[in-house]
Amino acid sequence: MHWLSRVTGVSVLPALLVVSALSFLLISNHASTPATRAAAAAAAAPPAVPRQQTIVVRARRSDDLDRVSALAVRLGYTVTQRIEPLKALHVAPPAGVNVLQAVKAFMGRPGVLYAEPDYAMYATDVPADPLYSREASYMQAEHAPQAWDIEKGKPEVLVAVLDTGIDLSHPDLQGRIWVNPRETANNNIDDDGDNCIDDVNGCSFVTDPSPGCAGSVNGNVRDDLGHGTFVAGIIAANGSNGQGIAGVARNVTILPVKVLDCNGDGDSIALAQGILYAAQAGSKVMNISLVGLVDSMVVREAVRIAHDQYGSLIVAAAGNTGTSGVGYPARYPQVIAVGAASSDNPDRRAIFSTTGPEIDVVAVGQAIVGTVPQSSCTRFLKCISGGPYAIGDGTSFAAPQVTGLVALMLSHTPTLRPDTILSIVKATADPLPAGDRPDWAGSGRINMLKALKPQYRLGAPGVARN
Repeated sequence: MHWLSRVTGVSVLPALLVVSALSFLLISNHASTPATRAAAAAAAAPPAVPRQQTIVVRARRSDDLDRVSALAVRLGYTVTQRIEPLKALHVAPPAGVNVLQAVKAFMGRPGVLYAEPDYAMYATDVPADPLYSREASYMQAEHAPQAWDIEKGKPEVLVAVLDTGIDLSHPDLQGRIWVNPRETANNNIDDDGDNCIDDVNGCSFVTDPSPGCAGSVNGNVRDDLGHGTFVAGIIAANGSNGQGIAGVARNVTILPVKVLDCNGDGDSIALAQGILYAAQAGSKVMNISLVGLVDSMVVREAVRIAHDQYGSLIVAAAGNTGTSGVGYPARYPQVIAVGAASSDNPDRRAIFSTTGPEIDVVAVGQAIVGTVPQSSCTRFLKCISGGPYAIGDGTSFAAPQVTGLVALMLSHTPTLRPDTILSIVKATADPLPAGDRPDWAGSGRINMLKALKPQYRLGAPGVARN
């Protein structure tokens, strides 16, 4: 089916569906077969319904914000947030006004560029396989050990993880978490003027949590699910410390940005704010292991600003539907869209991996080892030997391997620009057979060694070099 239709500039869905959800399928911890995993992924896909009755109104210019805000008040709407960097307002309609009516009320008004629903989002994991070996054999398939002879990562490379937060106390992430030198802890003041209070280790934008979840804003980046900690460990878990696992880029620094609550739920305005926060903090690579069904204009704009103005590259999971239709933000051209290869045969597609022409590269996405909070062992994934480590599947866990590769590349050559990095990652990937879907692997499976090798050699003018 077509996911979006365009009506008078407003993004809507066919028939009676007004807005769409962003799918974030959580991993369960029971044994499954490929067939049951595919069926479970399809059954677990959230319905295309609004998560909350709020909208985003984008002003044409910064000086139009006051004008648009005044318009909202005159119409009986409540402005719940004013996001200056995005020139946007988060607006709640009055009683009896639905989302579609609210969007239409602002479209075409003086000073308004667009209005759209505040789209929901969730995580991208699929049901877990039984616990396999703790040995990370997928690293061999991607030539990570050889790449580590060239580069293991540098602390000055800041990698943002936009997810459920991060367990700051995890033993394998000690020394890897960003510390804001311009912020004083627990003084309830925005010391550095970045619109986030007490963001000593990162920032949270969860203002409208699901039932049963606590809200989380400003500097509270605690991971109350486990997914974000798992992703962070794949990227940067300490190596050679006698415990746990080694991350792809074991010496880089992780910036926690919490955009999802304890159920893996969030919304487009939180993601957009998180992207801008990470870019402004200096992150040149971001991992977004969540996927959406809708082309949210506010998220698209945040991606553009991060790429064009701050030189930040986003790596995103393609999705776990097992069918075609790469989600957002992976679908945007500025983003590296990552699919998943099988652990049994890294030349083949993992059965759950979403396919489509937007896929750039793949990494192994099954039997991936990651870090988790000890408290999540009975809720998120079954922990290995009691934790705090677990094994899981999903494009959510393939994407951070690519993020780790980008972090290694930036550690080795800090001057690389986003488009150059994307080109190198694709050009050095190992091509894969089409298998059951010709568009499942993009340029192929990442090859970390090739991506880190010099792409050209210099010689004196007129001298040929091999």
